[in-house]
Amino acid sequence: MDKFSLGFALILLAAGSVLLLQKNDKQARDTIRKHHLADMERSLYVARRAHGEFPPYHTPTWCGTVSDTKNAAIKAEIEAALRSQNEKYANPAKPFPTDPAFTETSQDYFYWKRSPTMMEIYATLEADKTGDKNSRLCANAQPAAFDYGLSSILREDTLTSPL
Repeated sequence: MDKFSLGFALILLAAGSVLLLQKNDKQARDTIRKHHLADMERSLYVARRAHGEFPPYHTPTWCGTVSDTKNAAIKAEIEAALRSQNEKYANPAKPFPTDPAFTETSQDYFYWKRSPTMMEIYATLEADKTGDKNSRLCANAQPAAFDYGLSSILREDTLTSPL
């Protein structure tokens, strides 16, 4: 094998390795997102059991991005339930779940209280893009597409058993 062929093969191998590592990073961040949503979902059920409805309390419907500063009161209600029922978040120094790649220009977790007893929570994935969930019907938010979500409508039976 000549030096050119060997050099070309090494370049291809290095490029393939970089692409594989990038894919693994995306999948790892997607796994974190799914775990965050599951943690928040459980805390929302705890809040519903304690208050008779999902946060925000005494408002029939609500939707928006959890980390948006104008939604601090709703985030605080979700966070109070999260910290009270999840040992992982009992330490106040542990930050509230936020998308691992969240920036001012990217999408963070989206929460939708469809009724006092129905909610959905969404995330945008990197490795498994579908865009099959959206906030188009949410009056309070800019329309956005999401790839993963948890819904009380679909998961009620599996999560209402004692924690």
